[in-house]
Amino acid sequence: MELWKAFKKRRTIRKFSGPPSDKQLERVLDAGSLAPSAGNKQAWFVVVVNDPETREKLGEIKKSYNASWTPDTEEGRARLEAQKNVFKDCTSLVFYTFAPEPDDPHSADMGSVWLLIENLCLAAEAEGLGTQICGIAGVWAEEVNKLLGVPAKYRLVAGVNVGVPDPGYKVPEKSLKPKSEWI
Repeated sequence: MELWKAFKKRRTIRKFSGPPSDKQLERVLDAGSLAPSAGNKQAWFVVVVNDPETREKLGEIKKSYNASWTPDTEEGRARLEAQKNVFKDCTSLVFYTFAPEPDDPHSADMGSVWLLIENLCLAAEAEGLGTQICGIAGVWAEEVNKLLGVPAKYRLVAGVNVGVPDPGYKVPEKSLKPKSEWI
């Protein structure tokens, strides 16, 4: 797929009909690994979650995290349920870097992980796959780390669900802020 087409076509997918094939997953992870990194340290670590029960628990943690700021309305509850359910029928990837310490040389590594995620998401688009990026912080990140058995020396950056987009899911139109508002 031509790069500019991938930029314009990529959208957040919130419902999947199945996980990527092993070959597709390998290609998108390879694309991620080609991202530039601070000092070329490639200080990123990825946990691949294929197990449905573990993904369901990740969805519950994400729902709880989002509930901390989502209004308790019918619409809010529907959004929380949708956020939880996005973890079904996909593969979840959880991205880490080193946990920061005072005067730590790894302070720029978080940006490197985001470049990896961007490469991976664009490659997924080229593979006919969809992605959904999710952030989790605070006590909820600690819950994810405990669930996945990740040592404290690593800092959770973000998660990405990747899979075959459900054909019944209507992708919202992309709405961009005018350049004059951000340049």
